[in-house]
Amino acid sequence: MPGAVASYVFFGSDEGASAAAAQKKYAELTEGTDEWGNETIDGAAATVDEAVGIVARVIGSLQMISMFGGRKVVWLRGATFMGDTPQGTRSEAVQNALADLAACLENLPPDTFFVCSAMEMDKRRVFFKRLSAAAEMHESSKIDITQPGWEAELSRLTVNMARPHGITFDNAALDLFVHRVNESTRQIANELAKLDVYLGPDRRQVTLEDVELMVAVSRNGVIFEISRAIENGSCHQAIHLVNEQLDNGEQPVSIMRAAIVPTVRNRFCARLLMDTYQPNTANYRAFESDLKNLPAEGRKLLPLKKDGSVSAYGLFNAAKTCRKLTLKKARRDLQACALADRQLVSTQLDARDVLHKLIVSITA
Repeated sequence: MPGAVASYVFFGSDEGASAAAAQKKYAELTEGTDEWGNETIDGAAATVDEAVGIVARVIGSLQMISMFGGRKVVWLRGATFMGDTPQGTRSEAVQNALADLAACLENLPPDTFFVCSAMEMDKRRVFFKRLSAAAEMHESSKIDITQPGWEAELSRLTVNMARPHGITFDNAALDLFVHRVNESTRQIANELAKLDVYLGPDRRQVTLEDVELMVAVSRNGVIFEISRAIENGSCHQAIHLVNEQLDNGEQPVSIMRAAIVPTVRNRFCARLLMDTYQPNTANYRAFESDLKNLPAEGRKLLPLKKDGSVSAYGLFNAAKTCRKLTLKKARRDLQACALADRQLVSTQLDARDVLHKLIVSITA
């Protein structure tokens, strides 16, 4: 049951999580109330005039006492004009309208409650500070997949979201799932719902084959799929995925540097580490621990991310699949990548042909 707070705002880069939290709060506030006294207002606005009109409608609804008495709840759902956009806070008219909304929330009629879910929120504006003072603010941010450890974080999120469905994953299936989906909880929820229906009531554990068959591949997932195909020696699959990306307008150099070069570099480093220091490749946690305990000269071999952290997860995946790869072949593959990269940026050779020849060479 609601306490002293009468306004709740849910926002952040993870729109799915914000929307779900707002819906849950709305259901909690409206439980046991007369549905005719509550109102849900669509917050999608394509123009400044539409945004101003939506805010005016919200204020009018909040100020109107329920004709049946008792608690009244107004939900502004999916507001698109609270961020730094032309139809949002870049407009002075929208800023003024939002200031009026903040003033309204500061003096709500008794037993009146406000819920808002917003796709973006411009924290630089005065209205945000007033909103923060008048409402309980909840920010939901996507997992940052550019930071180290994102795979483990996304895995935990997936497992937690799968639990209400009674769904579990085997290790390989979970690994592929988190690399196929993006960091949005909305997409994760959609993919879990598909798996729930596909598995049926008698089977609750997701296998690698289930994920391959049912889970859509995001852009980030395609990069992982190309890497995975190369590591597994699946030449035709790798070429097929590269062709799809090229046909979708992806730049050849981007494919080379995002998917192929890191994979080949990881294979070379993994092979060198395995030959020199024999890290444990059966378990990721043990492998990561072994890397942390390498001597100084060994740590110099480790590939680093842009932030300077070690790309341990990529090395682990490479180590699992390069047991038959010789160090000599791994070095030749690295040299072939360097040559192909130069050809893409400094010659007129057909880019598709350059990538195809490289993939054939490194998966042989």
